[in-house]
Amino acid sequence: MTDLGTTVEPAGRGEAEHVKLSMMRRAMARRLTEAALVPCFYLRRDADIAGIFAERTRLREAGAGGVPSVNDYILHASARALREHPVVNSSWGENEVLLHPRVNVGVAIAIPDGLVVPAIYDADQLEPAEIAATTRALAESAAARRLSREELRDATFTVSNLGMFGIVDFDPVINPPQAAILGVGAASQEADGRRLLRLTLGCDHRVLTGSEGAEFLAKVVAGLEEVGS
Repeated sequence: MTDLGTTVEPAGRGEAEHVKLSMMRRAMARRLTEAALVPCFYLRRDADIAGIFAERTRLREAGAGGVPSVNDYILHASARALREHPVVNSSWGENEVLLHPRVNVGVAIAIPDGLVVPAIYDADQLEPAEIAATTRALAESAAARRLSREELRDATFTVSNLGMFGIVDFDPVINPPQAAILGVGAASQEADGRRLLRLTLGCDHRVLTGSEGAEFLAKVVAGLEEVGS
């Protein structure tokens, strides 16, 4: 029972505001729909990146300019691992797998109305400082909407990092037709001095087996943990 004079709102959700999707959002929706059809499995490993933090501190204290971010080291380790595990650096085709000769690592960059994944070309041939300079340039181009169609198309593998938002662990969505994607969470500070970083590898099971994905992820972890050692 309601008090006299009280206005009772009728049932319903109210008048919805219709927000038209941008071309980028529509393209993202199409790609995510394609990704939903990929038989994906996930593998997880923790990497101790205390050496990376120590290396970055050493570079800053030495007055080095353009100190690579943690993500730049992850891109570097991923690119080197892709060179040794070419099946991960591949794409799914109709009844065939396309092994790409170039290692073009895509870096996921959030922009106001969506997400773009431009390619770092031949990332396996770059040092962390060179990757850092490239990612900064790509981020600036993304913000100014100056990325070329080729830069948005040519990645052969993707790294998606949500650690800066405090996300510890997540399942990244594969960017078809790529065979794999690496999700990166936030690093934790352990009492024993370790800085543990959770890595999640999403794999297209049509292209990769569990052992192939596991061997690749182990190589990425090894590449990260050898920094500063």
